[in-house]
Order: sequence, then C-alpha cells, then structure tokens
Amino acid sequence: MSVTVHLVRHGEVENPKGVIYGRLPGYHLSERGRNQAEAAGERLATADLGALWASPLERAQQTAQAIAARHPGLEIVTDERIIESGTTVEGIGRSALAFARSPQHWWHFRNPWGPSWGESFLEIKKRMLDAIEEAVEGAGGREIAIVSHQTPVLVARLALARRRVPPWLAFTPCGTGSVTTLVLEEGKVLSAAYFAPPI
Repeated sequence: MSVTVHLVRHGEVENPKGVIYGRLPGYHLSERGRNQAEAAGERLATADLGALWASPLERAQQTAQAIAARHPGLEIVTDERIIESGTTVEGIGRSALAFARSPQHWWHFRNPWGPSWGESFLEIKKRMLDAIEEAVEGAGGREIAIVSHQTPVLVARLALARRRVPPWLAFTPCGTGSVTTLVLEEGKVLSAAYFAPPI
C-alpha cells in the first residue's frame, strides 16, 4: 500500500535583527510568512489528510493552523520530535560579520559533516522518521502532513529517498512555506512533487 507524506516547511519568520533563532521562543510568522502558510494550506486543501503533525515552535504551529483550517475536525498533533534542529549558535547574527565578531563560536564549525555546531544529522533523521512512521500508523491509510523546519524537512526527505548526502549538498529546494510531497511504497519513492508559494 502506498503512503503519501507532505513535508511542510513553516512560512517566513519575523526576524528584524537577522539572528539565528533556532529553537528560541517568540519567533512568529511575518506577514509574508502568513501568506505563505495560507498558500501551503490551499495547496493541501484537497489532500485526504488523516494526520497533521507540527513542531511546537510558534512558526510551525501557525503554519499548521492554516492547513487545519481547510480540514474541519482534523486536530494538530504537536510533537517535539519534529522540532527545529539543535544548534549552539542561537542568537548570533546570520551575517559573516556577526560570525567574525563571535570567535567563541568558531570552533563549533570545525566539522560540517557532523555537524559540529549542533544536533547531528543522524539524530535528526531518527527522530523525524520515528515521528513520520507514527503519524502514518495513526492516519489509517490516509495522507499525512508534517510541519517542521528547513533542516529536519531536508533530512527527512533525503532519508525517505535513501540518499546519503548532507542536506546542503543535495541541492534540494526547501523554501519557506514549501510543501514537498512524497508517495512511498515499500520504502521506495514512487513520485515526488515540490510546491513553493508564489509569494
């Protein structure tokens, strides 16, 4: 029996200071992000969703709510396993200048394959696949949507496709508000589709 998995990245975040926010609380969707969430919701409006799971972080919850609004009676399951990847650089700026001004963080970037700056890709893969498997089991043969974050979505997509490359080397698109749809059968990807909001 085939299984359809929709991997959704939350919409754009309001981040006026341009920091790496990671798992920090208080980062909500921007106006553009809310529009992206609505577009993702519209994209999945006709999907036969039997499960809608979301990361506990605000931006993922807001995106999941836009999807749930089109599926009356479908509850959002909040699960810590699909949260943003852990990182040691939360709170510092994203620019090269901000990084240069934070020498205490330089050592954390010694091994990009690990990655040494936070949670390993293997840890992310395990928790994401465990959550997806549980969501599939609870969906009763219907489609599932998992609302998460860039790195977890990329890691899950590559793992489901059985590709063994770090996320940044896969050249796989994963824009804010995007929906990656995979149809799986016996552990193999039968088809894949990618939707990016035109916003």
